[in-house]
Amino acid sequence: MNDKIGKLHAGYVWLFALGAVLLGIGGAFATAGLGAKVSSAVYFGVFLLSSFVATVFTKANVLVSLAAFLAASLVSAAAYYFVALQAVAEATQALGAAEAGGAMGAAIGIFVAVVTFVVSATGGVSGTLAGIRARARLAAS
Repeated sequence: MNDKIGKLHAGYVWLFALGAVLLGIGGAFATAGLGAKVSSAVYFGVFLLSSFVATVFTKANVLVSLAAFLAASLVSAAAYYFVALQAVAEATQALGAAEAGGAMGAAIGIFVAVVTFVVSATGGVSGTLAGIRARARLAAS
């Protein structure tokens, strides 16, 4: 296995980051019925594992890996902002208060986006730092 450490081109870290976004959204959807804490933990775990694997198996340096996973965190936050905005707008429209839906949807969307960014960025940064350490140790052995 040590012959595979750090062999992939550094650009592949961006594919791992995109995969983390897609897997995170899928995992959050699959665990939606288990509560917000479980969904957040799954999202964190997906970003943690993806960034760790991406950093260990690619030639990407710390800055490239961090940039990829922070950008992926921004994409995730933007996606969840629009999901929350749309959900609140539809709910307020169904209740007959469509004019209030925009402002309330934006406020709730911002809250959801910030939480999503913090969870995914924390997982991405933690996985990247652990991956750099693991790659250095595995390459030395």
